[in-house]
Amino acid sequence: MEFPKEFFWDEVREGFYIPAMMKRAWAAELEILVEIDKICEKHKLRYFIDYGNLLGAIRHKGFIPWDDDIDIMMMRKDYEIFAEVAEAELPEELSFRSIQKENNNCELISSVQHNRMLISSDALGKYHNYLYGAGVDIFPYDYLSDDEEKERKRMELLKSLCILASFPSLEGENRAVLEREARKVEKTCHVKLLQSPHYRETLLSLLEECFQRFNRDKGKRIASLLDFILFQSQGKGIFEEQWFQDECYLDFEFLSLPAPKEYKKIISEKYDNYQTVKKGGGDHDYPVYRKMEAEYRKGIGGKLFYQYAIKEEDLKKREHPSSAPERQDRSGFRKPRIFFLPSLHSRWDAMRGIFIEASKDKTVDCFVLPVPYFYKDGLGNCSPAQWDYSLFENELGADSPFLLDFRGLNLKDISPDVIFMDEPYDEYNLSFMVDPAFFSKNLKQYTRQLIYLPWFVSSEIDLEDPADGKAIVNAENYVVMPALVHCDYAILQSHAIMKLYQSLLEKECGKEYAGYWEEKLLPLGSALFDKTEKEEHYGSHAIWEHLKRRKICTT
Repeated sequence: MEFPKEFFWDEVREGFYIPAMMKRAWAAELEILVEIDKICEKHKLRYFIDYGNLLGAIRHKGFIPWDDDIDIMMMRKDYEIFAEVAEAELPEELSFRSIQKENNNCELISSVQHNRMLISSDALGKYHNYLYGAGVDIFPYDYLSDDEEKERKRMELLKSLCILASFPSLEGENRAVLEREARKVEKTCHVKLLQSPHYRETLLSLLEECFQRFNRDKGKRIASLLDFILFQSQGKGIFEEQWFQDECYLDFEFLSLPAPKEYKKIISEKYDNYQTVKKGGGDHDYPVYRKMEAEYRKGIGGKLFYQYAIKEEDLKKREHPSSAPERQDRSGFRKPRIFFLPSLHSRWDAMRGIFIEASKDKTVDCFVLPVPYFYKDGLGNCSPAQWDYSLFENELGADSPFLLDFRGLNLKDISPDVIFMDEPYDEYNLSFMVDPAFFSKNLKQYTRQLIYLPWFVSSEIDLEDPADGKAIVNAENYVVMPALVHCDYAILQSHAIMKLYQSLLEKECGKEYAGYWEEKLLPLGSALFDKTEKEEHYGSHAIWEHLKRRKICTT
């Protein structure tokens, strides 16, 4: 499947930063969904997106920014057919996994998954160079009994069976609990489970029968029974069967995916106030590739090729280069020369306001120097160079005295007094890179002051709030980066975000560098706050005035 190249870029959605690796994980999951769709189309099986993906389609027209997986549902009869044909129909790099198909599998949730990490697979390119393993979870829905007492008894049995099925045997530290649940099953089902030589097979057979107990009756209500157990006290997870009769298609990223026509009724039953966007939640097992990434790092004994390792020799105050030959005005005074180096015009908003302030200041000369950039394929290979000069030319004017062409300039010879840059990564991003001549480690050699302006702002992140756990995990993808080390100052959106940066950088380098980061990180705001309620104190004008007071841009 062909994806827009921009899909793989780091992005901020709903104030949440999504790194390039997560974008590749999403792409790999969508490719697996395509394979599932082919099987369902061939065998005339129905499936619908479910859980966070249904919510994401309704609310975000795609993935929920802090979600990292794909969930679908099938009615049990379709699920059973899929389970029978999947092994023969799926491509060789994928497997259908279910507790019923694999006696040694203790995962209650069925899925289609990669057989191994893709970094060692010939299918790596098919899954957009996502290095790890991806999967799609499949939830079969079953009918509920119209008889409340029968359903209550089924749920009690199902709870015991699910507890037992989650462990490979009765042995181990949970033996007492498991034996108690096994006796409940024996009493209810009139079987000998504890002494059975075929304990696991018997257990799974009972579990399957329990799931399907009332499917022949075809009552009015259905549920994913695992969820019904989880949400029974709140009455959640129970749906009218007729809500799933007809289908429609909802926009999801750049695709259209199947959903029940009555999706609003279904999502309202699943989630209270589903239109209200809530924080991403804790970081437990997030992102989906977290454990695989740790395993890979352990295997090679260090950081991965896309992860930046800060060197101690770079954490010292640098000597500034000598000034270029001075250009004096009539009073004999040379104005400071300030260069803005944007790459993507789509990210220029984070610089534009400060450039406008500088251009109005008669005490400085300022220029815009758009730099070339590359798309990357996730493995380090680059596309032909891209350059947004024409977009800046359209905005500033073809004859603008502020706009410069990098092809006719040598920054080393010019030696600007100040350079503003907006990309933190240098070569350490999977999907994007500016021309190496404009890496932060090179720019710092050409200027007295290198200032990093992040191309984005995020929602505020509280280090003490568990709900910000995922945002903190993802922050490593833009904080522990070369620009933060090589710049003289980093202008950050707020004090809370400054604390986040300082915490992650001290974690990387040690507490002994706390003062180094305190001096460098300036919580002044962002040009992206222009024309918002934050503009007066944290917009471009306030930032420029602060830099002038500190004589960062005017000497």
